[in-house]
Amino acid sequence: MKIIDVETARGDILCGCWYGENFRDTCVIITNGNCGNIFENKFLRDVGDELEKNKISFIYAHNSGAFHRIDTPTKSGQPIGNTYELFDDCIEDLQAYIDFVKNCGYKHIVLGGHSYGANKVIYYLSKNQSEKIDKYILISPTDTLNMKESEKNSIENLMPIALKYKQENRLDELLPTPFDNYNLYTARAFLDFTSNSNSKNLPIYSKNGDFSQLKQINQVGLFIMGENDGFAYGNTLKHLQAINENSKNKNNVIKVIKNCGHTFKNKSFELSTEILDFVKDTK
Repeated sequence: MKIIDVETARGDILCGCWYGENFRDTCVIITNGNCGNIFENKFLRDVGDELEKNKISFIYAHNSGAFHRIDTPTKSGQPIGNTYELFDDCIEDLQAYIDFVKNCGYKHIVLGGHSYGANKVIYYLSKNQSEKIDKYILISPTDTLNMKESEKNSIENLMPIALKYKQENRLDELLPTPFDNYNLYTARAFLDFTSNSNSKNLPIYSKNGDFSQLKQINQVGLFIMGENDGFAYGNTLKHLQAINENSKNKNNVIKVIKNCGHTFKNKSFELSTEILDFVKDTK
């Protein structure tokens, strides 16, 4: 595995993990969800190893929401990480990796995302229909508006503070407490996470959004999730079928991995095998 740096159009330097750097046929790019990274999402290391064994390249593409906070400014002069992330930046994030892969001379590109990264992939593909992406993968895709009670309570507590900061031109200041005792946001990033309609593209339960982005994607997709993923609310197959029913292409592949949750603990080999089967005949 080789560490690569890619530069976005806005000047942020993002770090990716490249498996199978010597191959030039097919490259699978998978981007992270909230705070996700190569250290915590160990199951994607196994995906990279398995694809590399089969002469398929893989890039775990850290986007601007990777890790909690990276306060050392990159070339843009701005800190990055989930604390500061704005959803729409995912277009430039993913484009940076796609341009890197194209410049390497790959014949085929498969684009995927885990969790919140799946929402980013949907948004990117809906906005870049002419880009040559052969297939796409949604791993543990979620309805970002369907929140658990603690998250709703956290929003209720933080929203007045964030709006006050906005009124006082303090959008880039950190909010005093983390969202749901986990993510510490600036007021700007918090308002974007809760209110940006572009990320609400899988309204399976919330119904407070639409599937219009998904309906613009021509490529065939792999929709894959752990059987016990809490974001599927007890029926993973139905969750994935709802996504397929609202897709433009109805030939998508649906897979449920037994006895695991959102990050495929102890089931990364099964996940890797399904991804390999899906991408190995990409033409």
